[in-house]
Amino acid sequence: MRPIATALLLVLGAPAAAMNLGMAKMAMAEPGETQSQVCGRAMAAITEQLHDSLFSVIRATNEYKQRLRLYQKQGYGEADLRAAYLDQLHGQVPREQSRRWNGKRCVVRANYQGDVEALARSVPRPELAAPPTLQSEPDDDQAPPAGMDSRTWALFQTSRNRSELARVMSVIAGVRMRISEYYLNSGDWPEDLQQMDIAPEQLVGPNIKRAYLLRDGMLKVELDGPLAQHSLNTWPVDSGIRGLEWKCTTDVKLGPHPFCRQVD
Repeated sequence: MRPIATALLLVLGAPAAAMNLGMAKMAMAEPGETQSQVCGRAMAAITEQLHDSLFSVIRATNEYKQRLRLYQKQGYGEADLRAAYLDQLHGQVPREQSRRWNGKRCVVRANYQGDVEALARSVPRPELAAPPTLQSEPDDDQAPPAGMDSRTWALFQTSRNRSELARVMSVIAGVRMRISEYYLNSGDWPEDLQQMDIAPEQLVGPNIKRAYLLRDGMLKVELDGPLAQHSLNTWPVDSGIRGLEWKCTTDVKLGPHPFCRQVD
């Protein structure tokens, strides 16, 4: 798959706690791709860029610095706090403003408005949340490498799991967007991915073995790579005035403040 061809990010004037971002991405079509698929790729790239941009701003706030000190006191590193913030930011999506298609490329423009201070507080301070539950043994059958104790090994695996699942969420962000668009336009949930011009094999990759739709817009993802033998379910909930909100569950162990509800 070709990378996004161009990128533009504008930070507009706004009060200190507010953020107003205008973003644009261009994606080039590959053989056999439809307009919807190409524009969907561009929108997914905008969403990923948005999350990175929001985190960069959050990282400069006092709320972030306070949480970092508390995380470090409990034996966690800055990478763990970054993962916790990115988990929360998955719920932040830009609003598409326009798309332009010439048969070979799609340019999508989108806008995002949000409260940075509120986002900075979205990850609970450790002393206000339930103490992290650490496993005394690693998640899988592998023993800790020589010279590493089981607690450190378990922390490493939890951090790895969060990072790998975050990558999966980035891949399926465009699919969830397409499911939402289909429902809002038709009033019905799609029966399968092909109904939205998505070939299931397009989603297969290093972390995804298989993905398919169940009833009522639920997307089932069978995981691969480091998360093989695990799965993720994500589905939309029509919240009325607030629109569609996405939920998810997984049997992957994610440590404190998981962004998907953990199930056995």
